[in-house]
Amino acid sequence: MKNYIRLAAFILSVIMLLSAAACGKKQEEVPENTGNETQNEPMGETNIELEQILPEHLNPLTGLEAEGELEGKRPVSVMLNNIHEALPQVGISGADVLFECLAEGSITRLLGVFADPTDVGVIGSIRSSRPYYLDFAQMFDAVYVHAGGSEDAYSQIASRNIDHIDGVRGGGDSLGIFYRDQERLKTMNLEHTMMTQGENIVYTIENNKYRTELREGFEYPFEFAAYGESVKVGDDSATHVYIPISSYQLVDYVYDEEAKIYYRYQYNGKKHIDGGNGEQLSFKNVIVLFCETAPYDTYGRLKVTTTGTGNGYLISEGKYKAINWSRDDIDGNLTLTDANGERIVVNRGKTFINICTPYIEESIEFNATDRALAE
Repeated sequence: MKNYIRLAAFILSVIMLLSAAACGKKQEEVPENTGNETQNEPMGETNIELEQILPEHLNPLTGLEAEGELEGKRPVSVMLNNIHEALPQVGISGADVLFECLAEGSITRLLGVFADPTDVGVIGSIRSSRPYYLDFAQMFDAVYVHAGGSEDAYSQIASRNIDHIDGVRGGGDSLGIFYRDQERLKTMNLEHTMMTQGENIVYTIENNKYRTELREGFEYPFEFAAYGESVKVGDDSATHVYIPISSYQLVDYVYDEEAKIYYRYQYNGKKHIDGGNGEQLSFKNVIVLFCETAPYDTYGRLKVTTTGTGNGYLISEGKYKAINWSRDDIDGNLTLTDANGERIVVNRGKTFINICTPYIEESIEFNATDRALAE
């Protein structure tokens, strides 16, 4: 009996030793809490904040990736024909920012702003200058490309020392980079046929020794959202924006929810197409600015006030909000602010800026779903 008791005690001792060894091993595997770890942290989560990876180069006009260094470089602006008989334009989809404003006779002209037109190819057709289009170009400190102009425009080009490339009166090597499109001449009047190429513009800027860096003190009109992120511009819906610029030019921007861009239509529901590649123009941001506009001569030429203050709208990602604009000088910076006086932040992508007369503000619709558009 004593032997059985001794055997049982021995077995019990072995079991206790093995259990103690196992517990010790488990304790060694659990790291000591130093006080720096988060207690009860859910599985799979981490406190390490990943650094945002930015592209090497950004386009300062769109905030998107660029192939080369463009920051601090002057862009190029090109006067573009927009009369119905001269459509389609060519190379217009290569513009990073586009302006539209009335010219005489209820028609509009466009000003395309290109961060780098080198690889755009053919651009046109190119039309003549008006003084307020010089103002728009100066809002981005851009070299100005045009084909002729009103006498007031030429006077201001000289007095304001505007760096320009002219397809009518020349200057430097300007005349050599423009040509008449032979196919257009078959169906269009002469004034709708003048074209150029992006690489030729760049060559002329270098040949004329124009300044290629942005002017001292220059600031872009708006800021971009953080890279890879988007901002909600407002709470009010803007799915189909209708802007009756004039009785001749009725414009629509239709929001694509999947692509998160606005497709542009003009001339009462027709797709706005780049004839060079067949693409319909589309934009991440649509801006409307109201500027006082009035005729000032017997030809019906207009004076558009681009200094002082005014109001407008910012439209992006299916929403819109009211904004304000201010500008102290016709060659100075344009500043766009929200209701709190802070510079507006826009989403990264191309922007269309509509310069409109104040009297059409009440006629703008932000959800014009009953508008008939071309398929």
